[in-house]
Amino acid sequence: MRGLGPGLRARRLLPLRSPPRPPGPRGRRLCGGLAASAMDELLRRAVPPTPAYELREKTPAPAEGQCADFVSFYGGLAEASQRAELLGRLAQGFGVDHGQVAEQSAGVLQLRQQAREAAVLLQAEDRLRYALVPRYRGLFHHISKLDGGVRFLVQLRADLLEAQALKLVEGPHVRGIVKECPPTETEERNRIAAAIFYSISLTQQGLQGVELGTFLIKRVVKELQKEFPQLGAFSSLSPIPGFTKWLLGLLNVQGKEHGRNELFTDSECQEISAVTGNPVHESLKGFLSSGEWVKSEKLTQALQGPLMRLCAWYLYGEKHRGYALNPVANFHLQNGAVMWRINWMADSSLKGLTSSCGLMVNYRYYLEETGPNSISYLGSKNIKASEQILSLVAQFQNNSKL
Repeated sequence: MRGLGPGLRARRLLPLRSPPRPPGPRGRRLCGGLAASAMDELLRRAVPPTPAYELREKTPAPAEGQCADFVSFYGGLAEASQRAELLGRLAQGFGVDHGQVAEQSAGVLQLRQQAREAAVLLQAEDRLRYALVPRYRGLFHHISKLDGGVRFLVQLRADLLEAQALKLVEGPHVRGIVKECPPTETEERNRIAAAIFYSISLTQQGLQGVELGTFLIKRVVKELQKEFPQLGAFSSLSPIPGFTKWLLGLLNVQGKEHGRNELFTDSECQEISAVTGNPVHESLKGFLSSGEWVKSEKLTQALQGPLMRLCAWYLYGEKHRGYALNPVANFHLQNGAVMWRINWMADSSLKGLTSSCGLMVNYRYYLEETGPNSISYLGSKNIKASEQILSLVAQFQNNSKL
């Protein structure tokens, strides 16, 4: 959890993990509270240096023992906070060489300004791509070749996903938690009423189709209920990838069919055109593609109503083989969640504006209902949705023949 801090007791939660090899002396000393220098020493030995660009294909692989030491050491750490510390030091001390990235980026820009030949520019870009690869990738690459290495990496990644499942979300009525640093005061803990799952993502194509997300949601909920029995609401705060692209496609089609308008009411067209000075379909294509529309308060206000109902239809009404077209919606609905609430301007970043017009959506998990909801969706393709979603969908249907 598009996009998940350490602290969950992942060993108990991940039954697929192979029994760990007994930790060596360094692992035992660390578990006893040895200074973090022990971790740094392990990482310096285990993480191979990044070879020079010219030698990248000729550098021999490190000894298997170095990689196996990391696997054994990690498996011997009983506490999630210790594993988090190790991985944090790995990421911070053995990641991307930012100096190299800056140097290579400057070189690419200089070559582009000089309009150098394509072959020279392509090689410079390849050097930049090479510089962007974190050093620890070499460790993981070599671990994958060990017996049981791929299994270890999948479980390690599941640890990270699970640890990142909870983000700090604060508001006047709801407070989320960061699992690794929960409130310590009893009064503060008792005020926590909702858990918000911010992001779940698969960053490796090889793990597509592995339902780690479903597993993580259920396990994290159980862990939270043990620690915070007063929690009563479990919900995601999810992105809506593809919404802007879908909407631009509709604008393009209707723009070619002059006089046809099934997306906006007459009053909305007048209000939007008054701000942009151009016909709705043509002006909005440019504004929505760039995200520039949020710079105009009047245009933002004019678009709130239509974008909310169009997004509701995109999530609820647009289908692929009878299931939700949007992949994030399909994931949560398969898990038995309720399509709960669309949130206006929840992600005002450039990515959020250009991919989903700044909108995000909550999928709420009613624990007693997830099973029946999932069966209904998978078997009969029925989407369970809140009154807000259904009301926006009805508004769209009243205004459109799509």
